[in-house]
Amino acid sequence: VTGSNRLHFVYSLRLFQKFDNFRILVCGGDGSVGWVLSEIDKLSLHKQASCQLGVLPLGTGNDLARVLGWGGSCDDDTQLPQILEKLERASTKMLDR
Repeated sequence: VTGSNRLHFVYSLRLFQKFDNFRILVCGGDGSVGWVLSEIDKLSLHKQASCQLGVLPLGTGNDLARVLGWGGSCDDDTQLPQILEKLERASTKMLDR
């Protein structure tokens, strides 16, 4: 997410303040995940009842996705429906930032 798209994303993220439970799917690498987590922290969304974040590893490193068991990359778009089903059933793991 770059430039004005970042502002749109942050504005959209604020809409989640109205929900107790929500999920966000980050499609990117470690930098994208870190940035989204920082924005969630700034808006105090992490204090809500259920703020869950999924990672679709599309970056270059994808260390976090690898550690969480999602693999190092997602370069086969034909597998996307199966990946989304897997994300829907995934267990929650706490992160210490």
